Amino acid sequence: MAGVDRFERSLTADDPPETATFVLDLRELTFIDSSGLRALVTADQRVRDEGGRFIVVKGPDRVNEVLEITGVAKRIELVDEPPAG
Repeated sequence: MAGVDRFERSLTADDPPETATFVLDLRELTFIDSSGLRALVTADQRVRDEGGRFIVVKGPDRVNEVLEITGVAKRIELVDEPPAG
């Protein structure tokens, strides 16, 4: 919960360029709750609405299970490793 506000502020601080790619790395995340899930879905939608791409690097099994169970994993682009570059 503590990180959600900071995460949301970082996405809304500046308008992203239309072709921006945002990568969110969850590999060190130990817990995600409904606030975090909402932030992921909202960020994904905002970036895509602006013509960009929002990529989420999978986290630990516990975090990934929450993404799967809630259906968020089907709504966002999840990858095993961060893209090169």
